[in-house]
Amino acid sequence: MYEDWAEQFRLLGDATRLRILMLLHVRDACVCELAALLPVSQPAVSQHLRRLKQAGLVVEYRQKAWVFYRLRPDVPEHIRRWLTDVPVDPGDAGWLRDHHVGTVCAVPDSAGPMPVGQTQT
Repeated sequence: MYEDWAEQFRLLGDATRLRILMLLHVRDACVCELAALLPVSQPAVSQHLRRLKQAGLVVEYRQKAWVFYRLRPDVPEHIRRWLTDVPVDPGDAGWLRDHHVGTVCAVPDSAGPMPVGQTQT
């Protein structure tokens, strides 16, 4: 019984994973969008999402060329309440509202948006 709770607290105790959950609380997002907001690499974001998915907190779905992540609709009520109490960074929420994946990655760089399948260096 306590092992499950301890694992959930371990997952939520990591600042990057907590921020990912808070970003997904704003809206569904793809890895490239999350990587644009987090101080970690795109592969690291993917690994954090994998752990959150294994824990049953997020699900993924495909839309065109992108894989999006969202909070599971059946996240345990105690976690949903906790996420509601944690403040979302206003800059993060604003960025997510202003940037959406379309035909290219929503992550801007000096040369413009990245073509699908290309990664930032």
